[in-house]
Amino acid sequence: MSNETQFEKLLSDVRETLDIEVKETLDIAGDPNHRAALAKEIIALANHGGGFVIIGYEEKEDGDFVPSVNRKPSMMDWSTDKVQSIISRYVDPHMQCSVTQTSIPNSEDRCVIIAVPGGHKVPVRAKSGSPDNKTLVPNRVYVRRPGPNSEEPQSTHDWDELFSQIIRNRREELSEAFRSILEGVVPVSSATEEPADEALQKHIDQARSRWHARTSDLPDRHAAKLIYGYYDCAFQILGNFDIPSFKELREIVQSSVRNHSGWPPFVSLAGSEYAPQIVDGSLEFWRGPNTDGAEHTPDHHDFWRISPDGLLFIRRGYPEDGFFDGMEQGKYLDISTPTRRVGEAIMEAAYIARGLGASKANIKCEIHYFKLAGRELVSKGNTNRMLFDEYKNRQDEYNSKSVVAVSQLPGSLPEVVYKLLAPLYQLFGFFSLPKRLVEEELRDLLRYTH
Repeated sequence: MSNETQFEKLLSDVRETLDIEVKETLDIAGDPNHRAALAKEIIALANHGGGFVIIGYEEKEDGDFVPSVNRKPSMMDWSTDKVQSIISRYVDPHMQCSVTQTSIPNSEDRCVIIAVPGGHKVPVRAKSGSPDNKTLVPNRVYVRRPGPNSEEPQSTHDWDELFSQIIRNRREELSEAFRSILEGVVPVSSATEEPADEALQKHIDQARSRWHARTSDLPDRHAAKLIYGYYDCAFQILGNFDIPSFKELREIVQSSVRNHSGWPPFVSLAGSEYAPQIVDGSLEFWRGPNTDGAEHTPDHHDFWRISPDGLLFIRRGYPEDGFFDGMEQGKYLDISTPTRRVGEAIMEAAYIARGLGASKANIKCEIHYFKLAGRELVSKGNTNRMLFDEYKNRQDEYNSKSVVAVSQLPGSLPEVVYKLLAPLYQLFGFFSLPKRLVEEELRDLLRYTH
């Protein structure tokens, strides 16, 4: 179902349910208590299993909802960035909500719809409180209760509903954990339950700064500037291994990387003008312009950095912005390509970890997609995949994290990739990424080594 169809259905008969919260107006730009109130609704809906917040309707005495006359004539405050900043301040664990301004049926006015994801494996709580110390209280959990209202759990039934929801969300993870125990592998916890790793974030920040330095002098429209969009994959090898010299690290990377796709992540192009060099404590590779200034398609202008202590980063352009003939750049995202690209990046990180002697380590994975707004899902990478509806996205960025044991790969690769990417696909008109698609694409990818 497309975004427009879903929103039309929501607005055809506006009413509050356990899945839907309706607000007349909230001054999230000027009133911190209103920001906290929005966070409270998001927390409760997330714990319920997901839902929607609709801004711009008021309730009449008979219980019907009509467009509010008190809402702001301009809804410029309701941007994805603004809502995400509220979530970052008040909500733990962090989540990605989609924010859409859409027309009210039979009216020139507009309302805001916030889609809140479910599927959380721990109770969602308030990270900080409201200034009035009433609207939102730190470290409290909120749920949807009959009314409907967003409140703290009041009874054993409320708590039972909350934990039953969490157990359902963790069912696959628990099944995998039992399988891992039977296989003699110690399972690892989800990255969303771990504190942010400062070393990995520092490596990411430094790599992004270096990429900007390398590309800043290029012409504005040069393909290597990735002007239409790009995605980052970052990894941290968590385990004991001997720190190699830079020469040893270079040799390990070159010998460990396997070419499953024809252009694998962390390719070295040894002996070429692009070969990795030591820059600010890491090996650095950038496939910039040829010596004659010639450009490649955006997805071939890779930039990566790898440190001797097991920190990896790669930035790549979208294949959809240059690889698929006849497709306008910056407008599309293929249904199957992200699963293959992210899956291959994770496997290359695992190959490098094994090359470092860290086969018993865990790998922290983080992905970040940029310039997604306005893109539409298409099926071009695998013509056997058919799409029959229109799936568009309005959110510009997406990021996700996970952790996997090196010893569990490639067996657990489909599950890890699915967990990382399923919420991304939901941004495209609530598209549900089929697990079978992920499994089949990755199985096909790993069949080949060029």
